[in-house]
Amino acid sequence: MVAKQRSGSTTLLSLNVRTITRSMGRHSFTIMLAALLGALAALPAAGQWAPSPPPELSFLSTILKVRKNIPYEIWGEVKFSLNADGGPAKQGKHWFILAETGNGTDPVTEWNKIKPAFLQNGWTLLKEYRTGGLREVLQYAKNGVEAWVYVDWDGAPIIFRLNVIEIAPLPFTLTLAAPAATPEKIATDTGDFPYLAPLPGSKFHRGGWDNTPFRVQPAGAQQAEMVANGTLYRDYDFPEISNVLLTTAYRDALTKGGWVIVQEGSSVMRAHYAQRGRNIWAMVSPNGPGMYSINVADAGTVDLGANLAKACHVAIYGVLFDFNKSTLQPSSDAALQPVATMLAADKTLKVEIQGHTDNVGADAYNQTLSEARAKAVVTWLTQHGVAADRLTAKGYGKTKPVADNGSDEGRAKNRRVEIADPRCSPKGN
Repeated sequence: MVAKQRSGSTTLLSLNVRTITRSMGRHSFTIMLAALLGALAALPAAGQWAPSPPPELSFLSTILKVRKNIPYEIWGEVKFSLNADGGPAKQGKHWFILAETGNGTDPVTEWNKIKPAFLQNGWTLLKEYRTGGLREVLQYAKNGVEAWVYVDWDGAPIIFRLNVIEIAPLPFTLTLAAPAATPEKIATDTGDFPYLAPLPGSKFHRGGWDNTPFRVQPAGAQQAEMVANGTLYRDYDFPEISNVLLTTAYRDALTKGGWVIVQEGSSVMRAHYAQRGRNIWAMVSPNGPGMYSINVADAGTVDLGANLAKACHVAIYGVLFDFNKSTLQPSSDAALQPVATMLAADKTLKVEIQGHTDNVGADAYNQTLSEARAKAVVTWLTQHGVAADRLTAKGYGKTKPVADNGSDEGRAKNRRVEIADPRCSPKGN
């Protein structure tokens, strides 16, 4: 997000790396850095430091030296490989424990020494792997507690890594209010979004406007399309955040609130609300250790009539088509309904529906595609009450770019539908 200033561990790590480099050789530093990055990669994405292992692993300190400051998440996810399909993903309280033996040199030998302690304390061995090292999957089911542990080893002296999940529901309930039929007044840089509340326990960090275009990748498409020119954002502090906690909490709350999840990755989620005459796009994403962001683009607040009267043409972003086709996707209704409403309010207005493409592909193909998409929009408008003699369709292919075709962002801006008033003369500011 170009409008935001990020801070935190990245800057500190860079400073430490520069300092260390001055006092050691390049080769030694490379080895040290590889080890450091490997250790960081093994830790949970974010979380607090737990003082001790969970009760069902309290016996560890009697057989191994457990390192202090155990990374802990109040709710995370670990996948336990039990079969060729990868096995189940378990969610709940999450610990990452490092524990070492005395002077052992062979991990299998050392594991065989400590394995009986797991079995005697209520754990069941589900799977052992020996190809490429040592990996163990164990389960605990006792006294109303279900826990799983994934054990492997890291180096000599023998250091066992225990990825532990204690099955638990989300630690809170997130409920979202539905967007109102009339757009809410939202300050640029303060306050929560009225319909997209933060996680319970979050602390407001900052807010503002981000001019990065909001883009989504339609189902089946190979590229992201622009649906709004920018977003309002809110950053929150939540020390115990994890990617899976963030996405799971908002996936459930958004779905129950009438939003449609349009994209979901390992950490970023994009959603669309298109009910009650609204057209709102939202993104929830992690934003560094112990932080996350909510971005909102209310595309339905644009005054089409005023903009058309002033500029004589207006881009309607959010009109989405199937990949390389002129078939409108259902989410396009929210972007096109305001056009139909504007035309219903001014019966004298006649407009040209324009299709535009980026510069990828042959000229003839782009021209044909842009014409077909313009006609598809005309068809939609006539099916929603606009007289056909008030509409014309024209494709311009790649001949009228509004941005540099040298970037993904620029090409997304150029792939657009516009409405234009042929009788209009542009007015100055």
